[in-house]
Amino acid sequence: MTAGPGAAGSAAPPHRAALAVLAGACGLFALLQLGVATLLPQIQEAFGVSGSEAAWVVTGHLLVGCVATPVVSRFGDLYGRRAVMLCVLAVVAVASVVSALTGSFTVLLVARLVQGVAGGLFPLCVGLLREGFPQRSLSGPSGLLSASFGTGGGVGIVLAGMFGGGLPAVRWLFAAAALLAVVLLVAGASVLPETPRRPATRIDIPGLLLLGTVSTCLLLALTRYGQEGLGSVTGAALLAAAAAGCALLLRVERRSPEPVLDMRLMSRRPLLCLNLVSLLTGLVMFQIGVLAPALVAAPRDTGYGLGAGGAVLTLVMLPMQLGALSGGLLSGWLRESGRLTARAVMGTSTALFAAGAVVFAVLPSGAGGLALGTALNGLATGLLGGAMAELLVQASPTGATAVTVGLNGVLRNLGGAFGVQVSSMVLAVAGGASSHPSATAYHALFTGSAVLALVAVGAAVAFPRSPAPRQDVPVPPGHTSRPIRPTT
Repeated sequence: MTAGPGAAGSAAPPHRAALAVLAGACGLFALLQLGVATLLPQIQEAFGVSGSEAAWVVTGHLLVGCVATPVVSRFGDLYGRRAVMLCVLAVVAVASVVSALTGSFTVLLVARLVQGVAGGLFPLCVGLLREGFPQRSLSGPSGLLSASFGTGGGVGIVLAGMFGGGLPAVRWLFAAAALLAVVLLVAGASVLPETPRRPATRIDIPGLLLLGTVSTCLLLALTRYGQEGLGSVTGAALLAAAAAGCALLLRVERRSPEPVLDMRLMSRRPLLCLNLVSLLTGLVMFQIGVLAPALVAAPRDTGYGLGAGGAVLTLVMLPMQLGALSGGLLSGWLRESGRLTARAVMGTSTALFAAGAVVFAVLPSGAGGLALGTALNGLATGLLGGAMAELLVQASPTGATAVTVGLNGVLRNLGGAFGVQVSSMVLAVAGGASSHPSATAYHALFTGSAVLALVAVGAAVAFPRSPAPRQDVPVPPGHTSRPIRPTT
């Protein structure tokens, strides 16, 4: 099902089953990210690894997602987004089965890296909405996609509540991911619309490899500092390698005809603001998503931990997913009804991210305070998802929407990866010889999250009220596409 620019009034409304598949794909995406992040204490216990090692189950997945997102997006241009989405779902299903059955941490980590291709699901979903259903406003459907993040992420919490610590909750989470991927694969083959193919599209392989290398060096440096202390020579060497790689990356991207990091697009004020918001809120969201379960599991004698199991974890973390679900639905309703613009919804969500971090930083430890902080974080996540998709379409040059949506997803994943790894490093350094860090380390992390969220508020406020018309924005070389009407 495709339509030209003039077919907006005559095309049939989008099939509800297709929207349900797209929402399910976003739920699977959240399950593999936030759902697994919630179970990091269980993974650490089940496989007998350190906290910094267990963190790579999430960090490595996000890092591969950074590279996979633009690749999958470009493959969607080349071969059609429906076909590429079905291939991604098949890969995720196989990797999830392996994750559910393995008893080896190494095999689990490799399977999680393979699952990183799921990072391309969200831009594929946005592309299918935009091109498969061109006559439909993005407000309602994008809000539904955003709400599905709450449903997907909540699976890990429910399983933790049912099985508590150890391996069963981990196995059942990946079994659920495998089952959902298979169901979506079968249903998607029947109901998802076809989208145009663009054979002229290229993939910036050197840029992607350099981006992955620089990010890996930075994250490995954080891991080394966490294991060896701030005087780590290996950590310093990795930081130096990352700096050199970053300089080379910028040079390569300036010369690339279709760069993965297009500086001409990134330097424009609307896209610069949106990308900064995604980077910082991704960091805050994953940091809270990882630290809250750690606080629940920490012993009471530390002075800040709850020393509790799965039931309390559910009480603390379920509000985050319910907030994401309600926030996504609310985001779509507010924008579609005209009560708030997408820009206003984005500003509200960034303020809620800051409020959630402040709650964690200032309230005394307790299940109620943690639940309030996670609820605010989830509500912010749901509100932002749909608004971000609409704003990216409005601010993107004609023909470059897939590029800008993919780049925004890369930065969100990078923010999440650094949020997880920075948290692990700070807690490892603060813990020293002890297995439990001080309360001061947690307060420092949450205070830092609040500051970064406030910077995101500033970026949201700086987003122009009326982005430049799409036809007036220069299109990067090599990007060709039919005109897409902006959503208002």
